[in-house]
Amino acid sequence: MSETGTPLEPGAANQELRRRIMGYIVSQSIFTVNELRIADRLDGRPRHVADLAHECSVDADALHRTLRVLAAEDLFQEGPAGTFRLAPLGELLRTDAPGSLHEFANLMAGESYRVWADSAYSVRTGKPAFDLVHGRPHFDWLAEHADAARDFNRAQASLVAQRLLPLLERDWNDVKTVVDIGGGNGTLLATLLGQEPHLEGVLFDLPHVVTEAETSLTESGVRNRTRIVGGDFFVEVPDGGDVYVLAQILHDWNEEKALGILRSCRKALPAHGRILILEQVIPEDNEPHPAKLLDLHMLVLLGGRERTETDWRSLLTDSGFRLDSVEHSGRSSLMTAVLD
Repeated sequence: MSETGTPLEPGAANQELRRRIMGYIVSQSIFTVNELRIADRLDGRPRHVADLAHECSVDADALHRTLRVLAAEDLFQEGPAGTFRLAPLGELLRTDAPGSLHEFANLMAGESYRVWADSAYSVRTGKPAFDLVHGRPHFDWLAEHADAARDFNRAQASLVAQRLLPLLERDWNDVKTVVDIGGGNGTLLATLLGQEPHLEGVLFDLPHVVTEAETSLTESGVRNRTRIVGGDFFVEVPDGGDVYVLAQILHDWNEEKALGILRSCRKALPAHGRILILEQVIPEDNEPHPAKLLDLHMLVLLGGRERTETDWRSLLTDSGFRLDSVEHSGRSSLMTAVLD
């Protein structure tokens, strides 16, 4: 079957399956040109591969062969005499592109990519291969590797613009205080408070994580309306909020851990309060979807998971909430939960 579900002839099926088996070559080629910032260097115009290679201090023939692979994947277009230009899909690797995936590609490379060599361990045990490969859980490992932690936070911040849309489009007039659980360096909260001048915010994450928020909140002009709190959301979260936001947090964890986070939120939530959950929702069909790929990545990296709407309803019910609404919008879905 082709990607559209059309049956393939035996020879074509063989070729298609071979292409998919070697898909990691495409991924690594993307990581390489992303590291070299080829998309930025093309700058909307065709350039000769020899000039690009000289500028990047790499081998011209090897770069040509790499770009040829990615031209076949519609990221670049090869012109005459060894020239290349960006295709519309490749524009998303530009660092200044709206919705840029440059930092996301960096995030998927490096330590995250290496654990996939041992992904069979996760399938056999249901446990994250990251712990096996790197000797400790992912977030513990990040706490000991400042450069990797910085790259991780930068990548998360780059995805905020896409995640935020459902939040920015909702009505906040009846809310006074919003608590961002696992809010990292405060990018999401700063953007929300910048749009809603009447809101006050609480940024909550691990103590070593929220130290990076002081600068971003100050530069955004919302520091005077934000309380920064360090702690452990498996133990307790700050009280006093009207709305608690969990943006791409629960998918990091298995059912037991996710229930622990939600139960901490339930203890802190007032009777009128709500929880807003921004996550991908896996469609309950057999069609390709990025959330299905991310689901496996969460297993291998963290032992976490993406969830279907049925899964979300069950998780929330078990933690004392009721799923009140689900709004699908672009990359993320916005789920509103209230006390049951």
